[in-house]
Amino acid sequence: MVSLLCNPLATVDQLASSPSRADGVPADLETSLRWAGSELIQGAGVLLRLHKTVATAIVLFQRFYLLSSMRSCAIIDTCHAAIFLSSKLTEHPAKPRDIINVTTYLLNTPSPSPISPAPATGRESIPPKEYYVTEQEYYNKRTRLLNVESEILKACGFQTHLSLPYTLCINYIQSLSVLSAEFVKRSFGYLTDALLSPSLLYLTHQPNSLAVAAVYIGARECEIKLPAAWWDVFDCEREELGFLVVCMKGVKGFVESERNLWRGREPSVPWELENLEMYLERRRVLDSEVEI
Repeated sequence: MVSLLCNPLATVDQLASSPSRADGVPADLETSLRWAGSELIQGAGVLLRLHKTVATAIVLFQRFYLLSSMRSCAIIDTCHAAIFLSSKLTEHPAKPRDIINVTTYLLNTPSPSPISPAPATGRESIPPKEYYVTEQEYYNKRTRLLNVESEILKACGFQTHLSLPYTLCINYIQSLSVLSAEFVKRSFGYLTDALLSPSLLYLTHQPNSLAVAAVYIGARECEIKLPAAWWDVFDCEREELGFLVVCMKGVKGFVESERNLWRGREPSVPWELENLEMYLERRRVLDSEVEI
């Protein structure tokens, strides 16, 4: 039973040198692409009403790129496969067509979001047909989705079990006898923010520690007094708690910086492999000119 509450964590070597960096993807670009993919998965999960599987999909997405290079599997294909695979773990799996149509909509509809290259004004400027893919495009994307799904399963050793901290968070709040709707809402908000952390908190810390950190921040913001050293009861050390609190509270600033970095940028986020190769070549040329 205890093992069901734990997740396999990333090793120091995996964090220090990922396959993407070994394959020539700069560390800052890798971080940006992880963020963009995670944000796209969140948006698609909301529109597809897959709220219970969004966190699982993001963690699968992030785990995969600790084991495979971004130059071998396109970001967009991995997003599709992660959503599809995580939804299959529930009673109502999403259809590939719905996943592909929703991400196409998000990447093409006029929006202030930096994951969309479309302008933020003038919805009528883009024909509605551009929100969807043709049958040929759909079959191509579905084939790639299924292929990447197999790659994710192989990379993860077919281990798709994932324990999330949300239920633990509620249990901890109840056990501390301070249950309130606002407290739970704030704590859950930080757990959701942590999915976008550049520190990959869901890959480096167990669910109980993440839940403790979210409860700690929620209690401080709601001005709720908790017992001294209460985190020891839930098997979380003070040093780990401090690190997680700093990382969780820093996610907002990180996301804002990434959005500012990519908003209105040309070229936009390189979702496809060919776009990534073009981006890397352009960056290499610019770097060589600076050196000269």
